[in-house]
Amino acid sequence: MSRSLRDLVTVSPPTFDRTSFTWVDRQLSAAHAPYERDWLMGRFEEGLQIRMLHPPEPGIVLFQPGRLSWRPIEGLDDAVVVHDLRVSDGPEARCVARWLWQGVEEFARFYGFSSVLAAMGHEEGLVSPAFAPGRRWMTVDEGPGGARLTARVLHGPIPLPHFPRDWRARAASLGPDPVIQTTGESGATEARAAQLCARAAGAGLQVRRERLTTPELSRHRAVSPGATFSLVVAGERVGGLELSDEALFAAIAGHRPA
Repeated sequence: MSRSLRDLVTVSPPTFDRTSFTWVDRQLSAAHAPYERDWLMGRFEEGLQIRMLHPPEPGIVLFQPGRLSWRPIEGLDDAVVVHDLRVSDGPEARCVARWLWQGVEEFARFYGFSSVLAAMGHEEGLVSPAFAPGRRWMTVDEGPGGARLTARVLHGPIPLPHFPRDWRARAASLGPDPVIQTTGESGATEARAAQLCARAAGAGLQVRRERLTTPELSRHRAVSPGATFSLVVAGERVGGLELSDEALFAAIAGHRPA
């Protein structure tokens, strides 16, 4: 198969329901997925691009212009940012993923962007290192939890983008009481947050919700590189979807106002 953007399926609002995107999104399991349809439709208005592999090879990539990215990265105005990239597991996974990376690069070149960026790691909302783009990409910064910011510079020189430097200050700014911060991109994630808040309320504990509703809020207020879900207690990020419900509730229950 030619590694060309022409060989990928473009998913857009008029074609969304005629493609297998929803099915593939559910099949390619990830903590931050599947995506809410309404959330995606709102992102299309912000320049979201979705590409899929032709059946039967399941693989999807979501990317946006840097100034509209929902991932907390700085210095990305002239970049394309990969929001998510997933393919099915197996011996061909890295090869299949490269076709998607190539599609993003071709889009960025055609429209004159200087670089392509991706936040990678094991946290929800990050691209798995198992699908790393390979040669000609470089790590330009590292963030909490082992997150890595990778870049493919298409033309330069350019100032290298980086993760925010104020993670602790962002968490502290949420105040002393427990806060669950989400982006609203996944219904399952939002439901988990709501259930946790309801359980806490039943135990006489109050948990505040903060939903990041714009790309600007997500870039400037998210307390973790993946952005999609964080529990902050006493001004410190406890963790995200990698923690069990019991661990999250225990962190909330262990907090007692002064």
